[in-house]
Amino acid sequence: MTRDEALTTLGLDEGATREEIQIAHRELAQMLHPDKFSENKRLRSRAEQQMKRINEARDVLLKSVGSARRSGADGTGRSSGGRARGGASGAGAGSDSPAQIRFEAEARAHAAETARLTVAAQLRTMCERRRSMGGLAAVAALAMLVTSRMRGTLGMLVFSVASMLTVWGIVDVVSLSSQIATLRKRSADLLRQRDAARRVAEEASRL
Repeated sequence: MTRDEALTTLGLDEGATREEIQIAHRELAQMLHPDKFSENKRLRSRAEQQMKRINEARDVLLKSVGSARRSGADGTGRSSGGRARGGASGAGAGSDSPAQIRFEAEARAHAAETARLTVAAQLRTMCERRRSMGGLAAVAALAMLVTSRMRGTLGMLVFSVASMLTVWGIVDVVSLSSQIATLRKRSADLLRQRDAARRVAEEASRL
């Protein structure tokens, strides 16, 4: 995984600090953890692969920050993409200070949006696949109807194949519909988490 890919995976910009990387990883890992999809084996498997990618992205970025430090480059004093952090990681900022609360809330909101976009991408892919499988099932069912009146080996063969494709398509559509419903619910949850974190950040900025 390249550094640019790692930044994209964690939803960070060039210049992200060690603290920003760790917080982004923590928040994103919590939101996309396989346990969130424990009721669906396929989605859980996808989430496990995504978790490996998130962990790899963290390792790549932390390694690059460490290399920058050893070479004397500034790897800690810059904010991610120019985002204001209100001096949250600076000296004198307590763990419960408004600046630190805002810092944590902004990171959580950013992670929630990154996770939501990841889920949305999976959702689009599954919706497209469901449409394709639905179309396949419809065509196969039509072929069944036509060949059901045909006699001979060819007619029986086509009918048999069309029957299998129809059943396969219907089963896949039902399975995908279940996964799509789960992803839509998860996307809505992440949207609520993002908005709630943004409200906390806004309130903290007024203190």
